[in-house]
Amino acid sequence: MGTLKTSILLAALAAGALLTSAPARADSACIPDAQEFCKGIPFGEGRVMTCLQSRWSDLSSACQQEIQGIQNRARQISSACTNDIWQYCANVRPGADRLRICLRSHWEDLSSTCRDEAARVAEKAQELLDNCQPDADRLCAGLKPGGGQIFLCLKAQASKTSSQCQAVLQ
Repeated sequence: MGTLKTSILLAALAAGALLTSAPARADSACIPDAQEFCKGIPFGEGRVMTCLQSRWSDLSSACQQEIQGIQNRARQISSACTNDIWQYCANVRPGADRLRICLRSHWEDLSSTCRDEAARVAEKAQELLDNCQPDADRLCAGLKPGGGQIFLCLKAQASKTSSQCQAVLQ
């Protein structure tokens, strides 16, 4: 598999993680709910999203709508690759990066729908990287990539980022 294709798939899956972390954004309608119902739960790996979903009936309608929008975007990515996951990675247990590794190992065999969606999402992830890397180095030093933590850090400090980065974060 070519390096570019590998990079696209890796970035796409990383961007998918960003989508699932979105309720923790600084401008999110879910911030008040997260502060009330999920206090002390660290961001990353979908922990806050899981907490919010477990308190669904207690959430504000604005937060519920935001979560539904996030789930719809995540389903778009997932549905584009569902058949490929079933065909090539059905016996792979999710977690510990196993599913991404499985898909990457079958890149040439993946459907054009899955590859196209992965490329579209990777483009967005690359745009973030291209426009926000200096800001991430400056404002989010020490954070490990993954689980959308760097995105959340940048989003929370958007007013301190460059104009190019701010445009991508919106």
